[in-house]
Amino acid sequence: MTLQKTLLNVKNVGLSTLLLGTPLWACNASHVIGAGGSGAVYTMSANTMEKGAFYLGINSEQVNNKSLSDADITNAIEGGAEHLHSIDAINSYSISLSYGISDKLTLNMNLPYSSRKNIRAGEHHDDEAEVHNHGNSDGLGDLAAILQYKIYDVDKTKVALLAGIKAPTGKTDVTDGDEVLEADLQPGSGSWDYFAGVALTHEFENFSFHTSALYKYNTEGVDDSRLGDIFTYNAAISFHLIGEEHDHFLEKEETHDDLGYSVDFFLEFNGEYAKEDRFYGEGADNTGHNIIYLTTGLQLLTEGEYSAFVAFSAPAYQHLEGVQNEIEYKASIGIGKSF
Repeated sequence: MTLQKTLLNVKNVGLSTLLLGTPLWACNASHVIGAGGSGAVYTMSANTMEKGAFYLGINSEQVNNKSLSDADITNAIEGGAEHLHSIDAINSYSISLSYGISDKLTLNMNLPYSSRKNIRAGEHHDDEAEVHNHGNSDGLGDLAAILQYKIYDVDKTKVALLAGIKAPTGKTDVTDGDEVLEADLQPGSGSWDYFAGVALTHEFENFSFHTSALYKYNTEGVDDSRLGDIFTYNAAISFHLIGEEHDHFLEKEETHDDLGYSVDFFLEFNGEYAKEDRFYGEGADNTGHNIIYLTTGLQLLTEGEYSAFVAFSAPAYQHLEGVQNEIEYKASIGIGKSF
């Protein structure tokens, strides 16, 4: 099979490892979803897969935080702060699947496993502020699915509508001794949540532009909790570096020898606005944020219908409500195959 045919099967969705609107701050990692191809890691492409095409991928992401010191935590608790904790890092591993229901409609699904490292919480004990170490919180996360429906495809510009659901399949009973950890520290939320959004893609000669916006509406979950709704807004440019000359509509003939692979470079701006969490009907202190990331990375496509990517993100802007972990960086890597 030529690389050109592989691109036809794999590229149509763009890289599309979609950020599912899950918070990126101290409590939660982001989850990637979708098929391999040229696009970006967290920005959804408007490209859809061919009818009957299938993609399976494995992704890994690490979020490193700036840890809060014991003094920071106790001082905030003594000042009246509540719902305060620090997490050193979050590792997330996920399986992603995409299927072309029709040429215009693609189903993307993602199932994560997350591990929150070194959870430390501020608590009152005998009228004194203390820091308790809760260890790690590990477990299967919530299954998410997003439908991507292309409504416009003219002159190399495409627009797709996004809609989906997150099911409460994740673990919600992680404990430290006899104490069940708070809902936002659990791998799963216990809630049915809903997605709605839009994606736009425009193809140029040797690069493509993608932008997407997605809103996640969260419902009540475990222990009368309601994690804050999430709005993500993204833009990305993907440049062709190595391999065959091609455009993303696959209309151009090869102009170089077939190397059997193609390498693209991508650059993204990824924004995320999160509302405050609510517990038992009351707003939670030290929750909610607005963060903008700069993400860059490389993507490899082979004529064996394999794809792989590596990406690195650093926060360009962070506004965190109250006292929370700031994020140092996040790194992700993934590999997949189209069938």
